[in-house]
Amino acid sequence: MGGGGGGGGGGSWGDSGMGATGFSPIAEEEEEEDDNYGDPRRVHFSPKAALKRMMGIGRHAPIPPTKNTSYSLPSKTLTHAVKGTTTALDYNIPHNKMNEYTNVKFIDSRGMALDAVNNALFGRMRKAKERIYWGFSPDKDERVSSVISWVQVVNYSLGSYGLHRFLQSQERGALFVNADYRSPKNPNEPAFDWLTFDQLQQTRDKILQESVAFYDPSAQVIVFIFLPSPSGNSVAMWRRKINVPNNIRLMLQAEINLVLTGLRKDNEYLVHVDELPSKTAPKNVSPHPMQAPLYTAPDLARQMDKMQRPRRWWQLF
Repeated sequence: MGGGGGGGGGGSWGDSGMGATGFSPIAEEEEEEDDNYGDPRRVHFSPKAALKRMMGIGRHAPIPPTKNTSYSLPSKTLTHAVKGTTTALDYNIPHNKMNEYTNVKFIDSRGMALDAVNNALFGRMRKAKERIYWGFSPDKDERVSSVISWVQVVNYSLGSYGLHRFLQSQERGALFVNADYRSPKNPNEPAFDWLTFDQLQQTRDKILQESVAFYDPSAQVIVFIFLPSPSGNSVAMWRRKINVPNNIRLMLQAEINLVLTGLRKDNEYLVHVDELPSKTAPKNVSPHPMQAPLYTAPDLARQMDKMQRPRRWWQLF
């Protein structure tokens, strides 16, 4: 896991209301940040062509399934027409089910698992590094370690499910699972939520955004396991990457290519942060040049030498 613009700062976990969990801050490796972010609160819009592709303008019906599968892609036109493109969170169940491609049925919390961390993820009263913490050992809490182990056990099916959520949202995103939440209808299994890059951009957390902006959604799935504080004002976060099964990727290659074509360009995924890195002076260069002294001390050694020298006879008068 990386450090940087995300959490890991702003005091210990307990200072932010994380409670007596046994966790203590772990130093993160510093990441180089780009100085060209511009105004971190500026709203950026994609070019018209990319925006049309992202919204599915001109596509009024779901994309029909390919010859080899019964899988179909939904249209975004109606969704954006009703809700707009700036809706903060949308927890609708995907258009298709993935049960026919996996032997595990995953639970969608429909945002219920995220309610406990709404302030921690999207709050504006504190900076991201004071709300979202990275670098804690997952072995400190049994809830976290058990979920991470479970994710590794079902990685094959979860990789297929993550690809499915990407195809249905038609945007880069990640799976989120609350280590302290279970659905009332399925208390024995974790529940997942899918958040897209645009939604994660509102967190102002550098790690969350960069993790989703710069991965290959056709080959990998990003999974974030989190544990909220009792107050809900802070959250500890862990990141895992799992591979998409090769047979599932090959079977849905036509749908994958279609969605990838509609994605914005890599340089249009703009990371928003709530603080910019400090500008430091170049190495071996003093930030403040030394000024010449205004007062020069007298040469005392020279004066003492003159006093000790014998005086000539013509200097006696």
